[in-house]
Amino acid sequence: MATEQGRETRLYISVGAGEAAVDTPVGGETSLDWKRASTQLDTSSKDDGIYGSSDYGQQKITISVSGNTKLPDPGLEAVETASKASPPQASFKIKRGEVVRYAGVMAIGNFSASFPNSGVATYSFDLANAGAPTTDDLTATA
Repeated sequence: MATEQGRETRLYISVGAGEAAVDTPVGGETSLDWKRASTQLDTSSKDDGIYGSSDYGQQKITISVSGNTKLPDPGLEAVETASKASPPQASFKIKRGEVVRYAGVMAIGNFSASFPNSGVATYSFDLANAGAPTTDDLTATA
């Protein structure tokens, strides 16, 4: 079995509404970092003698994306437009080929761009789940 290559996994934003929505890739993407975190909860109780017990709360999924700006880019334009909405949310998918590994509504934050005097213009933004994902299987292969 071959090693997974990052270039095989892409971020898509849903452009349009309802059944007319189209999964549109965010162009120029160079990096996608995915993280799942849960807040640790202390469930100790002096009443029942259980000390040092813990649990974890609701999971937070964050995705940090960066890339080279290549305009026109319908995907990047849709992210920028959604980042200015109230609330700043959109439906996203992470796919490897046609296999959907992640799908859900994500909040968009920290949208930024850099236009250096020499070199390529770049963008970056962060996503955080705005609810439970409809698909969450980053190791899916088929």
